[in-house]
Amino acid sequence: DNRTLLMPLDDIVGIQPGSLIEAKDEFPRVNVTRKLIGRVIDGNGRPLDGKGPIPLSTAYPLMGMPLNPLERRRVNQALDVGIRSVNALHTVAKGQRIGILAGTGVGKSVLMGMIARNTEADINVIALIGERGREVKEFIEEILGPEGLKRSVVVAAASDQPPLVRLRGAFIATTIAEFFRDRGMDVMLMMDSVTRFALAQREIGLSVGEPPTTRGYTPSVFSLLPKLLERAGTNPSQGSITGL
Repeated sequence: DNRTLLMPLDDIVGIQPGSLIEAKDEFPRVNVTRKLIGRVIDGNGRPLDGKGPIPLSTAYPLMGMPLNPLERRRVNQALDVGIRSVNALHTVAKGQRIGILAGTGVGKSVLMGMIARNTEADINVIALIGERGREVKEFIEEILGPEGLKRSVVVAAASDQPPLVRLRGAFIATTIAEFFRDRGMDVMLMMDSVTRFALAQREIGLSVGEPPTTRGYTPSVFSLLPKLLERAGTNPSQGSITGL
């Protein structure tokens, strides 16, 4: 019907009916650099920590393609997460994806902070998706702490952000992890939480008229989750993304 539905990533200022919209012939990209280590950015890649701008470097596609399944190295090398009970009873392998499933207030974020500070992975990329602003600050300052932050990149897309920004935050974190993996590093990618990522996509799906299906989730949720999660794993030569 010759209609295109556009959804803003931020507040709309200065746009009104009759404004001319020009489509750019390019895919969304993310500027990634080693200077991101120790920094906190938002769901659009802008600094949140007041430490000034981040020097631009390499541009990576936001919606990168998953690795060819036949080119992935086998997941057979253990990764020390720095917690003896996990290493002994639930050994994590480089390139593996695992979930932490528990109720509210039982210590999931504390466990993530312990792993971020003590894991033998070369770098942590931490995505805080849909968290309350207070929880973001507490995680960075108290749970992660300066020791964990100096070897981490934190992407925070809080609950007050539009659903598109929350989705974008998860993909930006994954893209940053891919940048370091492509340089031969073992990356620990932690996301809190994938549930809120799915809820953000459900908001978008319902707003464009998708029918709710299982537990109220729209069909696009189930097609989008693999596009995010399958990007973790091992490179053909060296480097890995371990998803938590």
